Amino acid sequence: MLRNLFAVIVATIAGLAIAKFVEGAVGGGAAPGEAVTSAEQAGLVIGWGVGAFTAAALALAIGRRWAPLGWLGAGTIFFAAGITLMTFSLPLWLWPASAAATGAGGWLAVWLLKAKSAFPQPPSKETLFD
Repeated sequence: MLRNLFAVIVATIAGLAIAKFVEGAVGGGAAPGEAVTSAEQAGLVIGWGVGAFTAAALALAIGRRWAPLGWLGAGTIFFAAGITLMTFSLPLWLWPASAAATGAGGWLAVWLLKAKSAFPQPPSKETLFD
């Protein structure tokens, strides 16, 4: 159980860092009070998608490819995207775009890593007398 908690925490931190890096690299950055350009809006969506993929893939790698961990990692990035959308005055089309980008990133990680929905069983401890 601690492994799963650790997986989600580490994956969320890494996903948010990657998302912020991609947002800055693709869209630049607007100063407070400035209007956000369409390139910056596209950078937000791309950053959220890449961040969700990173968070999901890392959570799956640490958590022995248990699919709910990947979805939880991508969901945390979607939650962060929602906070960004509520904080700044951004167009309404970014709401469904953020859901699509984070959902696609999470799904792609789960699909590429062939994650299973069944909880992974720990390896059996065979003893000399079994």
